[in-house]
Amino acid sequence: TLSVTVKVTRADPSRPVVCIVRARAIDGGETGRREVLVPPSSQDTVNITTSVKSTRRPVVGDVYGCGTDVPPYLVAS
Repeated sequence: TLSVTVKVTRADPSRPVVCIVRARAIDGGETGRREVLVPPSSQDTVNITTSVKSTRRPVVGDVYGCGTDVPPYLVAS
């Protein structure tokens, strides 16, 4: 498991976004991924920390991408 902190900056912080966060192995291969809901905020930039389960030893975490098309199954916890 890898802990990843993502800094997200939005033009409209009142809109939620979803980010796909990945764990990667030493060879660069993706070993895990997770969708993370970034809820609405009063701030343009927020930090989100999440855990990503990995099938092999992770050495780095990264963001595959973020978007405003939030799936209905993602809810704030």
